[in-house]
Amino acid sequence: MIDCGTLTQVIEILATSAARDVTVVAKQVRSKIPEITISTCDDDDVCGVKPLAETPGINLYLLSTNGVCLSLTRDPEIAMGVVLASVATD
Repeated sequence: MIDCGTLTQVIEILATSAARDVTVVAKQVRSKIPEITISTCDDDDVCGVKPLAETPGINLYLLSTNGVCLSLTRDPEIAMGVVLASVATD
């Protein structure tokens, strides 16, 4: 489970960071919330789940281990980490 306070911190970092590179933002999140599990990917690789939060250049998804396989979720109650997905800009 990811509590609301942690999610709020992640969203604030995404919204206020001058960086739009997911690797840089992931490092910023890890430095402020070291206990969180973070994965990164391209948003084009995500299918079937609406982002929990959208910021310019980076979308936020929640990572779940509901069952045996990893999956994406919008439910913080079953989330065990976050995925930061890079959104292509034209």
